[in-house]
Amino acid sequence: MHRSITTSNRARRHVFGAFTIGVVLSLSPTLIGPGHLQAQAPATAITGLSRGATGDAVRSVQQALVNQGVSVAGGVDGIFGVGTEAAVKQYQSVHGLASSGIVDAATALELGLTSNELLGLTQGVRSDAVRTLQSKLEAAGINVSGGVDGIFGSGTTAAVKQFQSVRGFSPTGTVNSATAAALAEVSAAAPSADPTPQPAAEPETAPSDAPSTDASPLVGLKIGSRSDAVKTLQQTLIDAGFTVVGGADGIFGVLTANAVRSFQNANGLGLSGQVDDATAAVLATVTAPPASDTGSEHDPTITSSPLLGLKYGSLGSDVKALQQALINAGTSVRGGADGVFGLATQAALKTYQANKGLDQSGQVDDATASALASVGGGASASPLLGLRYGALGNTVKDLQQALIDAGVTVRGGADGIFGPATINAVKAFQTSQGIETTGSVDAATVTALANPTVAAPAADTNAGGYAAYGEKGERVLALQSALVAAGVALSGGVDGDFGAGTSAAIVEFQRREGLSVTGKINDETAAKLSLNAAPEPTAPDPSSVHLEVFPVQGACYYGDSWGYPRGGGRTHLGVDIIASAGKLLYAAADGKVTKIYADYPGSLAGNGIRLTLPDGTYFFYAHMTGIADGIAVGVPVKAGQIVGTVGSTGNSGTPHLHFEVHPKGGAAVNPYPLVKAIDGCKITDPLPQP
Repeated sequence: MHRSITTSNRARRHVFGAFTIGVVLSLSPTLIGPGHLQAQAPATAITGLSRGATGDAVRSVQQALVNQGVSVAGGVDGIFGVGTEAAVKQYQSVHGLASSGIVDAATALELGLTSNELLGLTQGVRSDAVRTLQSKLEAAGINVSGGVDGIFGSGTTAAVKQFQSVRGFSPTGTVNSATAAALAEVSAAAPSADPTPQPAAEPETAPSDAPSTDASPLVGLKIGSRSDAVKTLQQTLIDAGFTVVGGADGIFGVLTANAVRSFQNANGLGLSGQVDDATAAVLATVTAPPASDTGSEHDPTITSSPLLGLKYGSLGSDVKALQQALINAGTSVRGGADGVFGLATQAALKTYQANKGLDQSGQVDDATASALASVGGGASASPLLGLRYGALGNTVKDLQQALIDAGVTVRGGADGIFGPATINAVKAFQTSQGIETTGSVDAATVTALANPTVAAPAADTNAGGYAAYGEKGERVLALQSALVAAGVALSGGVDGDFGAGTSAAIVEFQRREGLSVTGKINDETAAKLSLNAAPEPTAPDPSSVHLEVFPVQGACYYGDSWGYPRGGGRTHLGVDIIASAGKLLYAAADGKVTKIYADYPGSLAGNGIRLTLPDGTYFFYAHMTGIADGIAVGVPVKAGQIVGTVGSTGNSGTPHLHFEVHPKGGAAVNPYPLVKAIDGCKITDPLPQP
């Protein structure tokens, strides 16, 4: 009888002896081995989590906090303790939510772990989601001037502000997370389409022959979806010019939701981050770009203009940049640069086009974008000026790319979403340029981005004595332990891996102690941490590693893909062994399980394990469908023992095992020669269990 396999994030169990599947519904934790607790709460049970909770749902919250730039003491360990509670409170405080430390509905929405079609609705939007909003406001006793017409105008804005005031929220008039969560509690019948024609003018560019989406396979796609339909959605977004971090991989995670929101924002739709009927209808009009632009009439000199294609109904920072450019050109825009492309902006644009002798389309075409690009004004005319948290669109992409070009890391890349990662990147850039660290783009930041200067390095007389970014091993463990002892929260915990979390912790310590803020360890910072210099670790020696067992049950195949480029500037640090989903995975040598990875929306590794040998060498298994029962942190395993099954969880488009080798716990080495030496892809029968 083979070991049964538990899929932590889907609460499923595969029993290999009988090859049957049982659904695990218990929410109570079960003990696995001495002192190890495995929670079996479904990964979707996010709302209501508080101190004391454990399991995959907690991991999802912790990872979402880390992704948003919030340090979680203890790392992503699936345990909702004091550190996680403090991180939740910090996040809630920054985002204007009740600082309860409990993951309420509003916090889950803000983190992107749940969805609500009302979230992000603001003046200028026309959609069925607006009808739902208006219907709920009416049901809550708030009069909506104009009725339930699906048009978010001034009357709806006033009603939202009234609702927010009644609930004790800041009256912004935009449906933020707290407002959306409160409205979700209001019972209201789904609004029916009003057969009476509405007097409000429809956008001139709205497609009158948009295809019906009744049968669209995209409708209903949201975070957690995995299918070919998700691939189609992602490719359509890419064809429409929107960045999908990770590409068309068929996995709808947080990054895909961000891309959907960008698309919705650009098309005047509700910013739900999931595909509703209105979003599917607009997606259906997207056509793939031609293979070559050789015969195109498009002007290549302005292809990068973030203003190109803006039209009635568009929203966001790009529209604000357009409006400011029109004002700088001497064209009055009634209402000012408010980021809403309504009738007033359309009229102003037509006036500008008429003055320039251009086609008065009321849209930003090539000729108009080219003319606007020539509008002067220095920093005050830059479309980047005024960008801040919450902005979306191509202008944000330009900002992020400018930061990357200046050598600043923007976690998530140039995705057009101005979130916490971009705030941190802007602050890091501002610090390096010696300007006020506001996290938003002011005139000084615009000027610095146009001609960035390299910050003078801090005095570092013993650079080789301390751990550096990207390093793994004993020096990193010593550094991380010193930071924790100094009271600095360390995202990811003391794991011996010098990554972004460790760098951020160093920055926090240096600011607290009044040191030069570099994110690096020099003599001055080391002295404050009571950290001793140590020799630089030697390069890992692949010859010291021996695999006793091929890690995958055949049939399978693989190639040498070491060092291949991956998204986000990463390179491939392992070997991908392709096999059918459900094939067995074996321990490659005798050792102990030292880490368990759980799948969550936006995860790279998905489900996985780290198997560590007595000399510190470890093997990293990723993208697993399930992890074998009894496999938990601290559990010893024998070579050939079943540890899980092949899958495609995390950032994976096809079932396979991503397998890494880290000699003596250091940097990864190419595992291809090691697995090739004991190639077991032709061994299809399950191995006898030790």
